Amino acid sequence: MTGFWSAIANFFSSAYEVMLLIFSDETIYLYIGYAGGIATIAAFAIQTIRILRTKNISGLSSYMYILYSLSLICWFTYGVYLEAWILAIANLITFFFTFAILCLILYYDEEDKIERYRRDPLTYVFNQKYYEECVPQKILQAQISKQPFSIVVGKIANLDEIDKQLGGKYRNRALKHVAKTLEKALRDSDFIARIEDNLFAIYLSNANDKTAKGVLTRVLESVDNIEIKKNLRQKMNVEMLFGLCHAKDDIDLKDLTAKASKALAEASLKKNAQIKIYRKK
Repeated sequence: MTGFWSAIANFFSSAYEVMLLIFSDETIYLYIGYAGGIATIAAFAIQTIRILRTKNISGLSSYMYILYSLSLICWFTYGVYLEAWILAIANLITFFFTFAILCLILYYDEEDKIERYRRDPLTYVFNQKYYEECVPQKILQAQISKQPFSIVVGKIANLDEIDKQLGGKYRNRALKHVAKTLEKALRDSDFIARIEDNLFAIYLSNANDKTAKGVLTRVLESVDNIEIKKNLRQKMNVEMLFGLCHAKDDIDLKDLTAKASKALAEASLKKNAQIKIYRKK
């Protein structure tokens, strides 16, 4: 047993002597310094590129990057004092990348705050406040360019039934799925917002009654494919209704939304009755 431990001790002793021989030349340490500097620079360069590509700053702290930038300035100063130029230059270049990351964090954080102000927290479509701010401007532009437009109000007809049979979690899931589907099915020039718990308002640009109904028919086809599934036995399809008001002389958003809501109240799940157009009685 003593011979076993003696063999292990001799092995580590030999390994230590080999390491001393390998690293006895100062050139090797120089290369290690270069490698460390390049690795540090590359790490922060990759982080900067990732932020620019994804615009995602989640998990990044501006305070941490401020402190890290200050530490890099100190290391750069220390490197200059020692005349250790690898240390100085690597920290200087890394500082520029760190400062760039800090600027990007502050910029995208401000954009995130603006988006949070505009968006509904559950469905992430626009909220009622932004709907009331943004759509009047779109209406004004449509009036100037003499283009028709329509206001639509829609709801999930069987949302309470989904809640009752599947639970509140799946009720929220239905709202999220519908919002995402509506946003994807609408045109780029259109605008969608969640204005109440189960009410979605849509601005359809350059759309008379016929065009608007065509767009909504296509939207309904997409919504009909949404299935809210709890398990293999418990699942429900989403059913949706729309009220449509084509703007003629009226350009007041509240009036148009109210008229679309009146039309929605007359819609039903009967054949060809899911989309109702407002008619002045």
